Amino acid sequence: MSFQSPQLAPQVVLSGHGLVKYYGDVVGLAGVDVGVRSGEALAVMGPSGNGKTTLLHVLAGILTPDQGEVWLGGERVDQLNDAARTVLRRRRLGFVFQDNQLLAELPADENVALPLMVDGLSRRDAIGRARTMLAQVGLANEAGRRPGELSGGQAQRVAIARALVGEPQVVFADEPTGALDATTGSQVIDLLIGAATHRGAAVVVVTHDNSVAARCHRVMTIVDGRVHESLGATR
Repeated sequence: MSFQSPQLAPQVVLSGHGLVKYYGDVVGLAGVDVGVRSGEALAVMGPSGNGKTTLLHVLAGILTPDQGEVWLGGERVDQLNDAARTVLRRRRLGFVFQDNQLLAELPADENVALPLMVDGLSRRDAIGRARTMLAQVGLANEAGRRPGELSGGQAQRVAIARALVGEPQVVFADEPTGALDATTGSQVIDLLIGAATHRGAAVVVVTHDNSVAARCHRVMTIVDGRVHESLGATR
Protein backbone atom coordinates (compact mmCIF):
# COMPACT_ATOMS: atom_id res chain seq x y z
CA MET A 1 0.00 0.00 0.00
CA SER A 2 1.15 3.56 -0.63
CA PHE A 3 -0.32 6.85 0.45
CA GLN A 4 -0.90 9.73 -1.92
CA SER A 5 0.32 13.17 -0.92
CA PRO A 6 -2.56 15.08 0.70
CA GLN A 7 -4.18 17.64 -1.62
CA LEU A 8 -5.83 19.76 1.06
CA ALA A 9 -3.42 19.92 3.98
CA PRO A 10 -1.98 23.44 3.87
CA GLN A 11 -1.29 23.86 7.57
CA VAL A 12 2.26 23.27 8.78
CA VAL A 13 1.62 21.80 12.21
CA LEU A 14 5.25 21.17 13.23
CA SER A 15 8.35 23.06 12.16
CA GLY A 16 11.99 23.48 13.09
CA HIS A 17 14.12 26.42 11.97
CA GLY A 18 17.92 26.55 12.05
CA LEU A 19 18.16 23.68 14.51
CA VAL A 20 21.62 23.19 16.02
CA LYS A 21 22.47 20.65 18.71
CA TYR A 22 25.88 19.86 20.20
CA TYR A 23 27.04 16.91 22.29
CA GLY A 24 30.22 18.40 23.70
CA ASP A 25 32.38 19.02 20.63
CA VAL A 26 30.28 16.72 18.46
CA VAL A 27 27.67 18.32 16.20
CA GLY A 28 24.36 16.48 16.35
CA LEU A 29 22.42 18.94 14.19
CA ALA A 30 24.01 21.64 12.05
CA GLY A 31 21.27 24.06 11.05
CA VAL A 32 18.31 21.88 10.09
CA ASP A 33 15.08 23.33 8.70
CA VAL A 34 12.02 21.07 8.57
CA GLY A 35 8.25 21.40 8.39
CA VAL A 36 5.47 18.80 8.44
CA ARG A 37 1.85 19.44 7.49
CA SER A 38 -1.29 18.03 9.04
CA GLY A 39 -2.10 14.69 7.43
CA GLU A 40 1.42 14.25 6.07
CA ALA A 41 3.96 11.51 6.78
CA LEU A 42 7.66 12.42 6.68
CA ALA A 43 10.40 9.77 6.69
CA VAL A 44 13.77 10.77 8.13
CA MET A 45 16.61 8.61 6.83
CA GLY A 46 20.40 8.60 6.92
CA PRO A 47 23.40 6.70 8.31
CA SER A 48 23.47 5.80 12.00
CA GLY A 49 24.85 8.52 14.23
CA ASN A 50 24.14 11.33 11.76
CA GLY A 51 21.34 13.12 13.59
CA LYS A 52 18.05 11.37 12.81
CA THR A 53 17.06 10.54 16.38
CA THR A 54 18.46 13.84 17.63
CA LEU A 55 16.17 15.64 15.21
CA LEU A 56 13.18 13.61 16.39
CA HIS A 57 13.98 14.34 20.04
CA VAL A 58 14.42 18.06 19.40
CA LEU A 59 11.16 18.29 17.43
CA ALA A 60 9.36 16.38 20.18
CA GLY A 61 10.66 18.62 22.96
CA ILE A 62 12.64 15.82 24.58
CA LEU A 63 15.84 17.76 23.88
CA THR A 64 16.16 21.52 23.53
CA PRO A 65 18.22 22.84 20.62
CA ASP A 66 21.32 24.91 21.30
CA GLN A 67 20.20 27.19 18.49
CA GLY A 68 17.02 27.47 16.46
CA GLU A 69 13.29 27.28 17.05
CA VAL A 70 10.69 24.51 17.24
CA TRP A 71 7.01 25.36 16.70
CA LEU A 72 3.99 23.12 17.25
CA GLY A 73 0.97 24.92 15.89
CA GLY A 74 1.33 28.45 17.20
CA GLU A 75 3.41 27.52 20.25
CA ARG A 76 7.18 27.72 20.46
CA VAL A 77 8.22 24.44 22.06
CA ASP A 78 11.91 25.12 22.70
CA GLN A 79 11.11 28.04 25.03
CA LEU A 80 8.86 25.98 27.33
CA ASN A 81 10.18 24.71 30.64
CA ASP A 82 10.55 20.99 31.33
CA ALA A 83 7.16 20.63 33.01
CA ALA A 84 5.33 22.40 30.18
CA ARG A 85 7.09 20.28 27.55
CA THR A 86 6.08 17.13 29.44
CA VAL A 87 2.43 18.19 29.36
CA LEU A 88 2.70 19.10 25.68
CA ARG A 89 4.12 15.67 24.82
CA ARG A 90 1.37 13.93 26.77
CA ARG A 91 -1.51 15.93 25.29
CA ARG A 92 -0.44 16.83 21.77
CA LEU A 93 2.12 14.25 20.65
CA GLY A 94 2.15 10.48 20.22
CA PHE A 95 5.12 8.11 20.19
CA VAL A 96 5.79 4.66 18.72
CA PHE A 97 9.15 3.00 19.39
CA GLN A 98 10.93 -0.05 17.96
CA ASP A 99 10.48 -2.04 21.18
CA ASN A 100 6.91 -0.72 21.77
CA GLN A 101 7.67 0.16 25.43
CA LEU A 102 4.47 -1.40 26.73
CA LEU A 103 4.19 -2.19 30.44
CA ALA A 104 4.42 -5.97 30.74
CA GLU A 105 2.16 -6.21 33.79
CA LEU A 106 -0.77 -4.35 32.21
CA PRO A 107 -3.29 -5.70 29.68
CA ALA A 108 -3.54 -4.02 26.29
CA ASP A 109 -6.48 -1.78 27.18
CA GLU A 110 -4.74 -0.41 30.28
CA ASN A 111 -1.52 0.19 28.34
CA VAL A 112 -3.49 2.25 25.83
CA ALA A 113 -5.50 4.03 28.53
CA LEU A 114 -2.51 4.91 30.70
CA PRO A 115 -1.63 8.32 29.13
CA LEU A 116 -5.28 9.36 29.39
CA MET A 117 -5.43 8.42 33.06
CA VAL A 118 -2.13 10.18 33.77
CA ASP A 119 -3.72 13.27 32.23
CA GLY A 120 -6.65 13.04 34.63
CA LEU A 121 -9.34 11.15 32.70
CA SER A 122 -11.35 8.71 34.82
CA ARG A 123 -10.33 5.07 34.56
CA ARG A 124 -13.74 4.12 33.19
CA ASP A 125 -13.67 6.69 30.42
CA ALA A 126 -10.01 6.05 29.61
CA ILE A 127 -10.55 2.29 29.31
CA GLY A 128 -13.59 2.91 27.12
CA ARG A 129 -11.63 5.11 24.75
CA ALA A 130 -8.74 2.63 24.78
CA ARG A 131 -10.97 -0.28 23.79
CA THR A 132 -12.50 1.77 20.98
CA MET A 133 -9.00 2.56 19.74
CA LEU A 134 -7.92 -1.06 19.98
CA ALA A 135 -10.90 -2.06 17.87
CA GLN A 136 -9.84 0.47 15.25
CA VAL A 137 -6.40 -1.16 14.97
CA GLY A 138 -7.92 -4.64 14.72
CA LEU A 139 -7.41 -5.78 18.32
CA ALA A 140 -10.92 -5.70 19.77
CA ASN A 141 -10.53 -9.28 20.99
CA GLU A 142 -7.09 -8.76 22.52
CA ALA A 143 -7.88 -5.95 24.97
CA GLY A 144 -7.37 -8.16 28.04
CA ARG A 145 -4.09 -9.73 26.90
CA ARG A 146 -0.75 -8.64 28.30
CA PRO A 147 2.17 -7.79 25.98
CA GLY A 148 3.83 -11.16 26.56
CA GLU A 149 0.71 -12.87 25.23
CA LEU A 150 0.74 -10.91 21.96
CA SER A 151 2.73 -11.35 18.77
CA GLY A 152 5.27 -8.68 17.85
CA GLY A 153 2.91 -7.18 15.31
CA GLN A 154 0.01 -7.16 17.76
CA ALA A 155 2.13 -5.49 20.45
CA GLN A 156 3.14 -2.79 17.99
CA ARG A 157 -0.52 -2.26 17.11
CA VAL A 158 -1.20 -1.70 20.82
CA ALA A 159 1.63 0.87 20.80
CA ILE A 160 0.02 2.60 17.81
CA ALA A 161 -3.34 2.64 19.61
CA ARG A 162 -1.65 4.19 22.67
CA ALA A 163 0.00 6.83 20.46
CA LEU A 164 -3.29 7.76 18.80
CA VAL A 165 -5.76 7.53 21.68
CA GLY A 166 -5.14 11.11 22.80
CA GLU A 167 -5.80 12.52 19.30
CA PRO A 168 -2.27 13.95 18.91
CA GLN A 169 -1.28 16.60 16.39
CA VAL A 170 1.96 14.75 15.58
CA VAL A 171 3.00 11.10 15.92
CA PHE A 172 6.72 10.33 16.16
CA ALA A 173 7.88 6.81 15.26
CA ASP A 174 11.49 5.70 15.83
CA GLU A 175 12.25 2.59 13.75
CA PRO A 176 8.70 1.29 14.37
CA THR A 177 9.18 -1.82 12.21
CA GLY A 178 12.80 -2.59 13.14
CA ALA A 179 11.92 -5.62 15.28
CA LEU A 180 9.34 -7.06 12.87
CA ASP A 181 9.54 -9.28 9.81
CA ALA A 182 9.00 -7.63 6.43
CA THR A 183 5.35 -8.62 5.99
CA THR A 184 4.31 -7.66 9.53
CA GLY A 185 6.35 -4.48 9.30
CA SER A 186 4.54 -3.45 6.12
CA GLN A 187 1.19 -4.02 7.77
CA VAL A 188 2.18 -2.05 10.86
CA ILE A 189 3.55 0.99 9.00
CA ASP A 190 0.49 1.06 6.72
CA LEU A 191 -1.73 1.02 9.80
CA LEU A 192 0.27 3.71 11.58
CA ILE A 193 0.38 6.13 8.66
CA GLY A 194 -3.18 5.44 7.55
CA ALA A 195 -4.73 5.76 11.02
CA ALA A 196 -2.76 8.87 11.98
CA THR A 197 -3.15 10.83 8.76
CA HIS A 198 -6.84 9.91 8.55
CA ARG A 199 -7.20 11.84 11.81
CA GLY A 200 -5.26 14.79 10.40
CA ALA A 201 -2.13 14.13 12.44
CA ALA A 202 1.34 14.56 11.02
CA VAL A 203 3.71 11.58 11.22
CA VAL A 204 7.51 11.75 11.53
CA VAL A 205 9.17 8.35 11.01
CA VAL A 206 12.87 7.68 11.63
CA THR A 207 13.81 4.62 9.62
CA HIS A 208 16.61 2.78 7.83
CA ASP A 209 14.07 0.83 5.77
CA ASN A 210 13.49 2.04 2.20
CA SER A 211 10.16 0.21 2.06
CA VAL A 212 8.96 2.18 5.11
CA ALA A 213 10.15 5.45 3.59
CA ALA A 214 8.34 4.64 0.35
CA ARG A 215 5.06 4.62 2.25
CA CYS A 216 5.56 8.21 3.42
CA HIS A 217 4.68 11.36 1.50
CA ARG A 218 8.17 12.82 1.76
CA VAL A 219 11.67 11.61 2.59
CA MET A 220 14.36 13.71 4.29
CA THR A 221 17.93 12.40 4.46
CA ILE A 222 20.21 13.60 7.27
CA VAL A 223 23.99 13.31 6.86
CA ASP A 224 26.45 14.76 9.39
CA GLY A 225 23.63 16.64 11.08
CA ARG A 226 22.54 18.41 7.90
CA VAL A 227 19.68 17.89 5.47
CA HIS A 228 21.30 16.09 2.53
CA GLU A 229 18.13 15.97 0.47
CA SER A 230 14.37 16.20 0.87
CA LEU A 231 12.09 14.75 -1.74
CA GLY A 232 8.83 12.98 -2.40
CA ALA A 233 8.96 9.27 -1.74
CA THR A 234 9.56 6.94 -4.66
CA ARG A 235 6.53 4.72 -5.30
